[in-house]
Amino acid sequence: MFEKLINNFTLLTSFLFFGNMARSRYLKGKVSRAVDYFVSGIVLGLFGLLLMQFTFSVNKLVIADFRQIAIIVSVYLGGAVSGFWTTLIIAGYRLYFLHGISSASVLAALNAVLTYVIAASLLPRKNNHLSKWAMVVGLSLVSTMAIFYVTLQENVLRIVLPYSLVFGMAGLFTYYLLRYLRRSDDLLDMMREAAHRDFLTGLYNSRAFQTFFESKVVTSRAASEVFSLLVVDIDHFKRVNDTYGHAAGDAVLQQLAHVLRDTFGPEDHIARKGGEEFVVIVDHCGRDRIKTAAERLRRNVERHVFALPGGGTLRITVSVGAAVFPDIDAHELFDKADQALYAAKESGRNRVCLISA
Repeated sequence: MFEKLINNFTLLTSFLFFGNMARSRYLKGKVSRAVDYFVSGIVLGLFGLLLMQFTFSVNKLVIADFRQIAIIVSVYLGGAVSGFWTTLIIAGYRLYFLHGISSASVLAALNAVLTYVIAASLLPRKNNHLSKWAMVVGLSLVSTMAIFYVTLQENVLRIVLPYSLVFGMAGLFTYYLLRYLRRSDDLLDMMREAAHRDFLTGLYNSRAFQTFFESKVVTSRAASEVFSLLVVDIDHFKRVNDTYGHAAGDAVLQQLAHVLRDTFGPEDHIARKGGEEFVVIVDHCGRDRIKTAAERLRRNVERHVFALPGGGTLRITVSVGAAVFPDIDAHELFDKADQALYAAKESGRNRVCLISA
């Protein structure tokens, strides 16, 4: 028994670890949640079938496996939708394919459904603490004991302790493994996000913006869509640093980032290019609309009162250069927008200039 139990724990660990890696790479954030939960449910259902092939003897009367763990994990990761598909596969296989329909197969399928109902009721998508997990495992154990009682009757007391220990160990082990994997994923996501963000403003950095720009050009060409590029520069920013200090300059940059976010929509892409210069991709916006959008930004900055760290306030202005794709080819778009920005500076600052193709 001990050797088979170790094999089951090894199988459980390997599947959860490598399955989590595959899900993070190919599903998470790359497909819709519905697809993610469907695929996760199917894969965990198949994993449940695999667990059913690696049975171990609890005693002379009972041969057990960890199929219920697969159902609980599925609900934990993908909610009721994922758990439904996992349960359907496990219950259907046990009912129709393992040894055919019998009283034992019906009860085993019912046990899988009860485990699903318990998990779906008690494991919400957030705040899945150990107490909730332990309650699910405990109630699932009770349902299994009820099945044993129906099938074994007077012998059930002889298997309560060993089966409870084995199933409880498996449940606790799985919980801590899942929590470790989830925290690792969260930390990795934070590191990836931090690598793409400007440390001061929280906007995308220049490298991330370049990656997005290249992707945007490809998709826009394929779909014959239009977008505009704005290059935004703070007028006389050096005076701010020289007069009020670099802490004030940093505060101005941070607050300007807020103005940019408030001016443009979530579908637009904003980045700090460097120093006091920012770039914006305004989605689905051509020559007929981009100057209006850029003027709105210029006015919003002009009207905004910037708070200084040591007290007091400051007003600033920005100059904006604009260029439109595909009127201007992608490899020239940044240069043309920079030329438009230079023209706005030369004509007196606090202006918007849209360059012609």
